[in-house]
Amino acid sequence: MIVLVQLSVLLAAGSLFFFWAWHRPGWVIFAAVSISALLDLLNIEVSGVHLGIFGVNLLIDDAACIVLLGTSLLLLLQYRKSFPRDAVPCLALIVLSALSFSRGVSTFGHKAAEISVANLLIFATPALAIMLVRPAFRLDTIRLARWLRWAGLCLGAVALLRWAGLLSIPVELADPLREVVRSLPSDYAVIVGQAFIAAIYLQLVERRSAWWWAGAGIFGMLTFALQHRSVWVATAGGLAWLAFRTVRLSPVRWLGFGVTAGVALCVIIVAAPMDLLESMHKMATINVQETQSKNSTWAWRVEGYKEAAARLLASEPVDMLIGPPAGWQEKTTLSFASTHIHSRYIDALAYSGIVGFTVLLLWFGMLAKRVSWPAESLYGRSAYDHVGTIFLEALLISELVYLVPYFGGVLQGAILGLIWVAAKQNNISIGTCRVAFATHQSDPRNKPATLLS
Repeated sequence: MIVLVQLSVLLAAGSLFFFWAWHRPGWVIFAAVSISALLDLLNIEVSGVHLGIFGVNLLIDDAACIVLLGTSLLLLLQYRKSFPRDAVPCLALIVLSALSFSRGVSTFGHKAAEISVANLLIFATPALAIMLVRPAFRLDTIRLARWLRWAGLCLGAVALLRWAGLLSIPVELADPLREVVRSLPSDYAVIVGQAFIAAIYLQLVERRSAWWWAGAGIFGMLTFALQHRSVWVATAGGLAWLAFRTVRLSPVRWLGFGVTAGVALCVIIVAAPMDLLESMHKMATINVQETQSKNSTWAWRVEGYKEAAARLLASEPVDMLIGPPAGWQEKTTLSFASTHIHSRYIDALAYSGIVGFTVLLLWFGMLAKRVSWPAESLYGRSAYDHVGTIFLEALLISELVYLVPYFGGVLQGAILGLIWVAAKQNNISIGTCRVAFATHQSDPRNKPATLLS
């Protein structure tokens, strides 16, 4: 009887999912990514659904991966387009994870094998699904920046509510060394930093008032107050790239930004209470001193990287190439840092072998090539396309830098997919501008596309 009920529920859920994913694939992907990220952010424990007929316990992350992969297959059937070449490495990582899982189930059991491959699947499946859904919607760089801005506002609100005591702060974020505790995990704090980059980009292209700079400054202050050093470095890298590449295109705007930031800093120093200034100085000092200590988290991670690399090089040829069977960390005597690796690059090397590490770098390289501006001619570049490309490059740099000390999650995979879709849209706009320029060449009465003045 219980088996019949489970089969009926699965059949009804599958039918509803098929109908919704076929007609609204973008909303299905958005719901899967948002629900998975929200439950993790709010630290809501979901025990999952035990499927007795299959002998597995379906967790929320597992369900999200199934929904994303199922939607991806439906999209291929619906649009009947060739598989995007840039998505092949992403699919290859998923195949390697499936191969590792199948090898590990018989040796270490289903639960241990599932935990081992979960990180890579949660990272890769959102990117794959979003890349395949591109024909269903148009996403330009301005819309992506606005989405990031709203995401940053929502996450900033959660951080403020936790600091105010209206929401509980997860135990893993509580640190007695810090006067102001971290209120968001790093996977969410980096989105706030990217919202900071997006706010500055919108100011450059939409030419808002000086008050808009103040709004962008709030994102910068939140990024600093969240106290994740990796997020600081990733955001600084993206901002530096954005500033370096656009300062010659819009020097007046950047001069206004510098003057506004300088005036705001002077006002804060003069008008802010001494307690606030001391607290900010203490936050910066504590985080810098922590990196210089012998027991710093970075030193702990580097030791784990070395152990994981040494274990891989000492393993069998098959394990060295495609990674060990999933669940191997349950039987190893290596340290915790070498099994729970906080780096997307080293994690791919340790769990997917040399092939997986190479495929990951290939994916990032193809994405960087897609995002970067074509090297042909300067003609045909519009203002929005040119600055939009620089914005996408800045976002990608912040993502790639952040993935050095962290393996990333569902949001990071989704951002990479959105960057690719926006880059494809930007290339379409480039083609439109080139047609306009060619039309101008044939008939000078037509106005060509111009660069940002």
